[in-house]
Amino acid sequence: MQFIGILRNSCFRGARNFSKSVRCIAISSASQQLLVSHVLLKDKIKGAEIINELEKQLDSGVAFSELAQEYSECSTSGKRGGQLGWLQRGSYFPEFEEAAFKAEVGRPVRALTPVGLHLILVQESREVSEVQQMEPSALLEMLSNPALREDVQFIDVREEWEAEQSRLPYFKLYPLSTFEQWKITISSKLDFKKETVVLCHHGVRSMQMSNFLVSEAGFSDVKNVTGGIHAYSIQADSTVPQY
Repeated sequence: MQFIGILRNSCFRGARNFSKSVRCIAISSASQQLLVSHVLLKDKIKGAEIINELEKQLDSGVAFSELAQEYSECSTSGKRGGQLGWLQRGSYFPEFEEAAFKAEVGRPVRALTPVGLHLILVQESREVSEVQQMEPSALLEMLSNPALREDVQFIDVREEWEAEQSRLPYFKLYPLSTFEQWKITISSKLDFKKETVVLCHHGVRSMQMSNFLVSEAGFSDVKNVTGGIHAYSIQADSTVPQY
């Protein structure tokens, strides 16, 4: 399974940073995402003339990726044929989003943002699952019942030193600090079809991981432990050490 990341691009610095986009996933009720490419032209007047020509070339059968590589002034996506990644509402320039979410798949549209003029191509649209919240008491019941935990995969995104202080059975450690190292191979280690429970210290890092699983890795049943292992110790099992 190949993962194409949520749109993170230098052209959008000043709109949102990645940490803010992660929080946005956590609180947003929107579940639609678009796989988008674009051509960015920073001079809005000359850019309009160039885009007129690009639209003619697209109509004649020239590939969007070829035109993006040749004409786009986006320093990162241009090299990838204009490929930006998956776009979700509430994360980027409103003008860009408005145009993209109104566009038909496969039909280029224009958008004017503070960084310039864009020719946007929506390649694909998908619905993503919402992260569910799991109360500590529900986790205790699951861990105590073999039938409930039989087909569940448990992920702990805390650091190794934290796990040495306090840990729960059945949870496998995937430190969020080493995310860039293991995210590429996550599909070979976890089953995206299985129910997945994610844990951290207070429930913040685990929410970030949960959002990655549903928005980028295609997981459909992900539960974030509310309040993390700290809340679990207070509300469900006082024998679990606090730190």
